[in-house]
Amino acid sequence: MTTYSGSCHCGEVAFDVTNDLTAPIRCNCSFCRRRGAMLHRVKTGEFCLKKGKDGLSAYGSRDFSDHYFCRTCGIHVFTQVDRNGQRSVMVNLNCIDALNLDAMTPQVFDGANLI
Repeated sequence: MTTYSGSCHCGEVAFDVTNDLTAPIRCNCSFCRRRGAMLHRVKTGEFCLKKGKDGLSAYGSRDFSDHYFCRTCGIHVFTQVDRNGQRSVMVNLNCIDALNLDAMTPQVFDGANLI
């Protein structure tokens, strides 16, 4: 496994994620589609918020996810998901400079039809 460092645009929020990040997704729900993020689901233990906990703002989506944004620059950094008793983190891969997102082919996640 590889550890990647990421941050929002202004650097107020920073994180590490330890995962090979080989399965990117694009969610087609109305929220994700509008923000255009390429995401990757990781286990909660693979994500470490290093800086900026107090600089985050949350936006809830239905009853199973919270999207976290930097209060200063407005960048969506990650989403915490708790669905069917399983917790995970959806990392915004656009926040990780070391990745070449143009070389990745994301799978579409059908979030638009979740009940």
